[in-house]
Amino acid sequence: MWKNRNFLLLMFGVAVSSTGLWVGIIGNLEFLQKNVESSFLQALLLLSGFLVGVFLAPMAGRIIDRGDKKKILIYAGLARSFAIVFMYLAIANDNVWWMLIYTFIIGIAGTFSNPAMQTLIPLIVKKEDLLQANGVYMNIFTGARIAGTALGGAMLVGMSLTAMYTVTLVSYIILLFSTFYIAVEQKPRDKSADSKKESFFSTLKELYPIVKNQSKVVYGIFLLIPPYLFLSGFNLMVIEISQIQHNPGIKGILYTTEGLCVFLGTFLARRFFRERPRLPYLFAITFLIAAAHTSLFLANHPVMSVISFGLFGLSAGMLFPVTTTIFQTDIPSDYHGRFFSIKGMTDNIIFQILMLLTGLFLDTIGFEKMVIGFGISSFVIASIILLQYRSKMNRNKRRPVAVVK
Repeated sequence: MWKNRNFLLLMFGVAVSSTGLWVGIIGNLEFLQKNVESSFLQALLLLSGFLVGVFLAPMAGRIIDRGDKKKILIYAGLARSFAIVFMYLAIANDNVWWMLIYTFIIGIAGTFSNPAMQTLIPLIVKKEDLLQANGVYMNIFTGARIAGTALGGAMLVGMSLTAMYTVTLVSYIILLFSTFYIAVEQKPRDKSADSKKESFFSTLKELYPIVKNQSKVVYGIFLLIPPYLFLSGFNLMVIEISQIQHNPGIKGILYTTEGLCVFLGTFLARRFFRERPRLPYLFAITFLIAAAHTSLFLANHPVMSVISFGLFGLSAGMLFPVTTTIFQTDIPSDYHGRFFSIKGMTDNIIFQILMLLTGLFLDTIGFEKMVIGFGISSFVIASIILLQYRSKMNRNKRRPVAVVK
């Protein structure tokens, strides 16, 4: 895989652009803090791009399935690069309306580029290398998050917002150029067969019978709920823990610990899941995530909070690449675009709902009761899925086998 020129080009572009993306996110927060006093309005502005993506996801999925993935990534890259112009205007005029346009364009570009990336990887990587490739992709994105937030924070001290967004623009251009040189072989598709009107429900109706017949895909989708419970409130929990411990420095320690353990988790996933992943192991990983979440009720002890975040990072580093590989191999390639678009859309909806619940519970019942409640919920979800899986296995064992005479 490391001799695969296409994969190396793509990962290089992802590493640079993701670092720039996080620098831009730090810039977004700084701009909003200076120009918008209301926290609610700040949240609305940050969510606006996501809301546009929700409505476009079904159409984006069908376009990705019937179109050239490389061209879609190029067009999305051009749109992202062009969006920076509106951020320059927003900074020059201290006007959030220009930022709103920027957020819309970034959200639309992400609706196309993220699922297109997921469908492109199986086209340029051999099937037996998919798990390792997904692990590398996750490691790069995690590393970019750590590097980008650190770089963005450092740049805020001595540089202007315009300079920060210039770094983001350069990173997007680098991804754009690296995508140009990727060679992808795709089978031409009959576009006339895909002339139906796209909507969430029509796309879901198409995908349902396909997903329903792939039990690993179904289990994989539901096993991602416990880590989503943790991830959706990640930043809010880090802030709360730093306040509980009266130690602002713990934030950086928790982010770094989780990121490093993600790296270790993806390495273990490549080591132990090179063959087709066995579901019982995925259940065990999900229970570890539930344990990590529940153990945060001891977050007033610095060592315990670090252990909890480390355990989550280790488990997530194993779970996410494995489930992504299952989706890429068990879902027919003709439906990859629609599947990953709809999945991305529903993931975003779940994330926003859970993030709002996290904020609500922190204000009402407090941190300790919230993490215990979420942790127990994760245990219950994983247990129900495990019981259903074992029940299905027992039924299959009792099913009589026809004897051929």
